[in-house]
Amino acid sequence: MAGFIFQPQTLFSIGPSRQFGGNTSPPNVTNPATGNGGQPIFKGYVTITENSVDAIEITQQPVQQGANIADHAFKKPTNLSIQIVFGSSLFQPLSTIYKNLLALQSSFQPFNCTTPKRTYYNMLFASLGVTTDKQTENILAVNCSFQQIITVPIGITTVSRSQLANPGSNGGTGTAGVKTLQSAAYTGWNATTGLFSGGQ
Repeated sequence: MAGFIFQPQTLFSIGPSRQFGGNTSPPNVTNPATGNGGQPIFKGYVTITENSVDAIEITQQPVQQGANIADHAFKKPTNLSIQIVFGSSLFQPLSTIYKNLLALQSSFQPFNCTTPKRTYYNMLFASLGVTTDKQTENILAVNCSFQQIITVPIGITTVSRSQLANPGSNGGTGTAGVKTLQSAAYTGWNATTGLFSGGQ
């Protein structure tokens, strides 16, 4: 089992080289193991594979004649997949690491993924899979898929009723003073005469 853990280090840097979790910009000086939001930072001991995809979407608008119009493009969210191995310790068993990974996924809070080549910001766990076989029985082999979260700022604007074209239908509610209820006239059916009669 030790050979399985140390052998991949000839292909990747020795020791923990990839980490994810927390908002590490800037790092939390008080507790370096967590980010500014209090999220734990996980450091994988060995990385087996790492794949990232950055793509743009080029729109295509069909027209009646000629080729499709392709005059607009936008950046799609970055996708990252890592097969990473965690080792247990006296203070952090594998079950605790796995539990914390699931808690980070369920928090729906974006975090950073740091690798030797790049830092990926605002990522979420798209999927989290664990493989256990005769070679990974005593380690935690995790297949992680991350996707970038792209957010935009929003705002609320209040428009006065005087600027509305139809304040009665789309205007906000307001105070109209004290109202007094009054009885309304009604029309009833007279079974004796067979006619409708009005009254108060």
